Amino acid sequence: MKITYHNSACVTIEDQNVKILCDPWLKNGEFYGSWAIYPPYDFKSSEFEDIDYIYISHIHPDHFSSQTLSSLNKKIPILIHKFHSSFLKNNIEKLGYEVIEIEHNKRINLKKIFS
Repeated sequence: MKITYHNSACVTIEDQNVKILCDPWLKNGEFYGSWAIYPPYDFKSSEFEDIDYIYISHIHPDHFSSQTLSSLNKKIPILIHKFHSSFLKNNIEKLGYEVIEIEHNKRINLKKIFS
């Protein structure tokens, strides 16, 4: 397993030929433009073209960054927990992404199930 730290809660996890970008907040301007990344992060969307999945833990803008997601490849499926409310799912779909809801406390093999 390889984990690459980017900033805040954003990491890339690579294991068993699957690469997941978690909680991507890589561009300034979230929370109505008042949040900035420190230290500054040199975001280049092209560096994330080999991502298999994006995982978003919850709706807060430092985990679900619409600024960042608007710059990433919309063909990358997004994984979220299956919440009681569809608020997070609906907001991700509005950006043009496919959302895959994962059951809580259930182990899955992403390469086998979703490839």
